[in-house]
Amino acid sequence: MNNAAFTVILPHKRNVGNDAALRICLSCLIDNTVNEFVVLQSVADDQPLYATINDMVAIAPTDCCFYINSDMFVAPGWDVPMLELYDNRTIVTGVLVEPGIIAMHHLNLQQDFGRTPETFRRDEFEEWTKTAPVIDGEGWAAPLMFSRLGHLYLGGFDTSLGEFPDIALDNRLIAKGKEWGNRKVRAPAFIYHLQGYSSPEEQTKVGRR
Repeated sequence: MNNAAFTVILPHKRNVGNDAALRICLSCLIDNTVNEFVVLQSVADDQPLYATINDMVAIAPTDCCFYINSDMFVAPGWDVPMLELYDNRTIVTGVLVEPGIIAMHHLNLQQDFGRTPETFRRDEFEEWTKTAPVIDGEGWAAPLMFSRLGHLYLGGFDTSLGEFPDIALDNRLIAKGKEWGNRKVRAPAFIYHLQGYSSPEEQTKVGRR
């Protein structure tokens, strides 16, 4: 019997740096999550990342899904405030903390705890989150906690657009959900983002990870 509170949707772009980050991502999820969860992890090498996410959401065993990149690391107890705000008409984001490899979005916090898996200072990050500020606003577009059925009802991420900035696809689906009556809120849940998918080529795009 599945007693999981939510399913982690964890797509992965394979390379040496990202593979090392994935190990830390999974370790943080295992160590720092309070509620029971299931992980769906898939390599997004043979199709667009968002097509992989759509496929994973479709087979998730719980309605509550949490989408996170493999270069994002959750802080202790992150899931508690997110689940408190979640329902099937509410999209929940956390507080994304980034080192600032590329220009920072005003919805995120800049704090450098390492820029590679090898230099990530996990203990420092986790201690900092105990007193870190929670900024106003509804939060960045990832990671996200959302309803599987709602995602499917809206048609998932639109992969018909071909090469399109990641954040634009996130925002399009979130905007579509709001038109349907969803709301988007931010929980005081801290997630560190290595910006590992933000290669020099990716940095030239409007959207990025």
